[in-house]
Amino acid sequence: MISFLNNRPVILCRSVILLLLLSFHHTYSQKVQLPFFDDFSQYTGPNPNPKLWINGGTLVNNSFAINQPSMYVATFDGRNAAGLPYDYTNQLAYGRTDTLTSQPIEIGSYQVADSLYLSFFWQAKGYGDLPDSDDTLIVSFLNNKKSWIPVWKQNGNYRSDSFKQQLIAIKNQDFLHDNFQFRFETKGRQSGPFDMWHIDYIYFNKNRNYQDIYSKDIACTKFTTSYLKRYSAMPLRQYMVNPAAETYDTLRAEMFNLQDIGNFVPYRWKIIDTVSNQVYYDAPAPFFGNLPPGITGSRQLIIPPVTQFGSTKAVLKFQLNISTTDNVQPLLPGYDLSSNDSISTYTFLDDFYAYDDGSAEIGADFDQNLGKAAIQYILSKPDSIGAVRFNFSPYFKDISGQFFLLQIMESAGGMPGKIIHEQSIKVAYGKGINGFTEYPLNRNIALKDTFYVAWTKLTSDVIAIGVDKNTPQFANRIFYNNGSEWIKNTSVKGSLMVRPVIATKAQQNSITANEEPVNGGLIAYPNPTTGILQWNLSNIKHITIFNATGVTVLSEDVTTQEINIETLPSGMYFVNFSDGKKNFLRKIMVLH
Repeated sequence: MISFLNNRPVILCRSVILLLLLSFHHTYSQKVQLPFFDDFSQYTGPNPNPKLWINGGTLVNNSFAINQPSMYVATFDGRNAAGLPYDYTNQLAYGRTDTLTSQPIEIGSYQVADSLYLSFFWQAKGYGDLPDSDDTLIVSFLNNKKSWIPVWKQNGNYRSDSFKQQLIAIKNQDFLHDNFQFRFETKGRQSGPFDMWHIDYIYFNKNRNYQDIYSKDIACTKFTTSYLKRYSAMPLRQYMVNPAAETYDTLRAEMFNLQDIGNFVPYRWKIIDTVSNQVYYDAPAPFFGNLPPGITGSRQLIIPPVTQFGSTKAVLKFQLNISTTDNVQPLLPGYDLSSNDSISTYTFLDDFYAYDDGSAEIGADFDQNLGKAAIQYILSKPDSIGAVRFNFSPYFKDISGQFFLLQIMESAGGMPGKIIHEQSIKVAYGKGINGFTEYPLNRNIALKDTFYVAWTKLTSDVIAIGVDKNTPQFANRIFYNNGSEWIKNTSVKGSLMVRPVIATKAQQNSITANEEPVNGGLIAYPNPTTGILQWNLSNIKHITIFNATGVTVLSEDVTTQEINIETLPSGMYFVNFSDGKKNFLRKIMVLH
């Protein structure tokens, strides 16, 4: 299902970030004083704090890295600040990619003897693409002649799920001036989410040494388990059929001890529905063992399923709070490190199914024309769906507007079976970070139990679907077709970001799973044809024909049940028949 080039995936992607970023270099002209610190938990949003940073394409997130020292990291790869590849024309383009530059720092009054050190934690790959040996992460300092001088470099192909801490001393007086800056930059493949690096916990101050590796801080890092068993999100009315069967009884989150001594950390849990503001749990937990220095510890909550709701939908917020004295920092005046003492995760019980957590670490496409994929969903009771949401990402080139075929299928022996609905739709990128595009179905589709959302691409271009690598437990819900049979996925280690939307009770005119598919009633003939194409339905009003690359070659209204296409060259075409309300897509061959 995924192609590889030199043992590297060539069809990876991150969901597009369409929020265009402004440069904050002039907005925040006030210079920064020592100490300089950022663990990216103190400023909410996908972009680094503009009071501290000039961002050159990095993304602040808590899903791309593994075992980060504090929640949220800055991630570097081959996409710019808008989430687009730096080079849209050359798939193998190599060069400078993301940068992250500090705002000017006033250190002109210091001497080399004041022992200024910059420290940070870094990781290559995480859940993304491993940098090759010729890819690099570089740290440079700006000297008093306004020249950038590289002071540290790490080559790629460094395999570790742990973050490594690095300390760099200022040993040259040329760097000690009042417009000093330091910069992280990466070099690698420029055509997408390749060669990924992660940076966290950046600290720059005087009176340090190479053994100054600890901080007076205990930081939450991430949740490691989910509330729901079968999905990451599901419709509330489906959840309520059997809440106990849908949920785990234990929730776990992690914290990391950055201090040089062990700690018994008090903590508490809170569960609240953010829609109704109903609180289900809010209580301290007992002390739970000593957390040694430099160690990640897990804390858990055992809970019964939530069964009482004040609305037709709910968003459950699960929050871990730890109690520390991290707000008192003698060496970091002005910084409150207790900002990383609380971490939350959300479970949506709304109107859609999801396996993903809303963030695409990579992406997947088919390695063949007319490739087909399907995702399995199992209902708790009969229901109907009215739309499907897709997370598409730009990759190599803009393919928005290209057609693909969306299908809803029944189950046959645990595999995709009979098509009960299909329609042709166009690729459209979602708005915002990790955005989804919703495609309403022509009619609501009534379903009894297991169903599949399937799609077929009609061109050879990459149409990448976001892959959430934080949910590998749902990888077996993915199926693909090799041209002759459906096969269960074994290559994608994550969940695809495709979300069927349950129809509301007010919506009528559903198609039942026992009826013939909407498109099943149209027959186009002869096929192959040498010129005259006919069809059996008298209510067709418009025909659009596009070639195998997705280019429209004919579009016109019709009043009869035939059309002359003898001017089209021999080859394969897709014909979209429209009666004004429904679309019927058929593949034909023209032979001369």
